[in-house]
Amino acid sequence: MENTVLDREEQQAQEIKHVSLREQMAFNFSGLFRDMSRGLFIGQLQTFWVMVMGNDPLMMGPLQVLQRIWDGITDPAVGAYFDRQTYTDEKARRFFKKTAIPLTVLLMLMFLPIRFAQSDTLNAWLHMGFILLLYLPFDPMESLNGTSFMSYYNSISPNVQERNGIIARSRMFSSLGGAAVGGIPMIFGWFTSGPDDVQGRMRIFMIAVVVVGAAFLLYNLLMYTQVKERIISPPQTQQQKILRIFRGLLKNRLFLILVVSNTIGGIINRGATDVFLFEYNLGDISWHGYVGLIGGFPALLIATWAMPKLCQYFEKRDIVIGSSIMRLVIRGLFLFIGMRPGMFNLTGVNTAMSARWFFTAVAFLNEVPGAIRGQLYWSMLADSVDYGEWKTGKRNDGVVYTTEGLMGKVFGSVGAMSTGVILSVLDFRPQAPYQSARTMHGLFVVPMVIELISIACSTVPFFFWNVTRKQHAQVIADIAARNEVAAEETVETT
Repeated sequence: MENTVLDREEQQAQEIKHVSLREQMAFNFSGLFRDMSRGLFIGQLQTFWVMVMGNDPLMMGPLQVLQRIWDGITDPAVGAYFDRQTYTDEKARRFFKKTAIPLTVLLMLMFLPIRFAQSDTLNAWLHMGFILLLYLPFDPMESLNGTSFMSYYNSISPNVQERNGIIARSRMFSSLGGAAVGGIPMIFGWFTSGPDDVQGRMRIFMIAVVVVGAAFLLYNLLMYTQVKERIISPPQTQQQKILRIFRGLLKNRLFLILVVSNTIGGIINRGATDVFLFEYNLGDISWHGYVGLIGGFPALLIATWAMPKLCQYFEKRDIVIGSSIMRLVIRGLFLFIGMRPGMFNLTGVNTAMSARWFFTAVAFLNEVPGAIRGQLYWSMLADSVDYGEWKTGKRNDGVVYTTEGLMGKVFGSVGAMSTGVILSVLDFRPQAPYQSARTMHGLFVVPMVIELISIACSTVPFFFWNVTRKQHAQVIADIAARNEVAAEETVETT
């Protein structure tokens, strides 16, 4: 009978909606503007390094390795700092105000087209040192800012189903932010005459940097003024011991599964080679932007609608595995068909519209299950925060959200070199109007094979995810009951 009452109360609690449309839209656009900055730094730094500055693409690898190592060192420290702060009814909001302006300035400085020396080699090394010098303060502040944003996945609503929908929509807007900046190559195609128009590309990058900087400031303003933190479990002591925080992660089975999957995905990394494939194999870099708009955007809308619906009827583990199987089939057929001589041959120069539309159609089919899995990842990460709090009695969302990508960043430093390594092995020539037949063949085949391996291997850990929807609802109920008892004890003590 008690279980029946609990189930009914839990069901009633999960039917209450807490987030208004206005607040939801503020959170959505915050995700969009935030990921514009991440898309610029993560997605376009390589393009800027090679196509604008004319640096050796192989040197991009060591730069990314050093960045990821520093990332791996600072992220856990930032997460622990976030969780150890004294707070009561508000945990993340204040950090938007503290980090907004410094991060904007540092990001814009990283994309200054400064030439430090006449020698190309010396200039590349000095340019690398300049970026790394800026990255030293940029990374911990960016981690603190990003952790504050992601902690809202757990704190914005106590309703799990509402939270699934909020996360799905927020991740859609975040993806659009990254895609908007990824459309820089499309702008290149509109306003430049070819790969050797360096000055034109440089001007476009400067415009993009200013626009993205303004968007980042607006994101922080929206989060600070419009979005609420509703569900927070304050620490029962003023400071948690750092070792105890990290030992708690080892008790969090769900978190460890996500870490293993993310690590595998980081090591087996195809890199950002699509820009070069569109530039040379398809002969139109602008179509890279069209693929995201025509193929990716409708698929993202479908995934955003479908993910919360699927979570109502199926276990999240099964949805992830099913999505991965669909992607393996689609990408495998794409590789097979694209290698064959004829209309869709993508291993050489094929500027026919049929090849471009074929690429776009495959991107749409691949993106639907890919976006569902991507959105589910963040929903499952939010679930792992709940699970960790249930197991340890402490809410350490800061450490979870900063450490989830730690192993992927550290061990993935090998994968971070993938773009430079692939281009170098394939004898890619920066800023050249044409590439060799061997390079053209490799630009399509090698990344596709790497992606297939990565999808398969990173899915294996999810077979060990064994917390059902019903069990997760019980976890939420237990945490709420525990917090009520703690609050009553605090009042009595006072």
